[in-house]
Amino acid sequence: MNNHDIAAAEQIIKALALPALSRAAEPPRPMPLRHLPRLPRETSMLYTIGRADRSGRITKRAITDAVRWQPGDRLTITLTPSAVVFCPAPGGLLRVPPRPCIAIPVTARRLLRITPGDELLLAAAPEYRLVITHTMQAMEDMLASFYAQIAADEVPQS
Repeated sequence: MNNHDIAAAEQIIKALALPALSRAAEPPRPMPLRHLPRLPRETSMLYTIGRADRSGRITKRAITDAVRWQPGDRLTITLTPSAVVFCPAPGGLLRVPPRPCIAIPVTARRLLRITPGDELLLAAAPEYRLVITHTMQAMEDMLASFYAQIAADEVPQS
């Protein structure tokens, strides 16, 4: 390869290179973070694992049927540091789509780092018609905390 060929190759590489960002990419506008709602201990719960598609939809008819969501129903969304909570409300900003599913908005997916193909725990409280979605990382963190507490309780105090 001669100098002319090397110079031509460098020009091609420069032309194909992505431009440097002039400023840091703006993070998504944060949604207000809240704590999970406290449900009475006797609340009947239904659990399943669902997989998010590239639009943030999780289709689990057993869940949407159990909470009696109908196409067009309005839902509010509450974002917590570890979950997304969906609950029917007349003034809700989200609507249940024609084929009922859990549809996680893009801002919530970004904040919780939910990507296409991720599995999530869906916890439904049919009596309250709400669905709580937890990432697997949140579940692992909760279980680790739970087992650490059990281990701490078993250590004899001196």
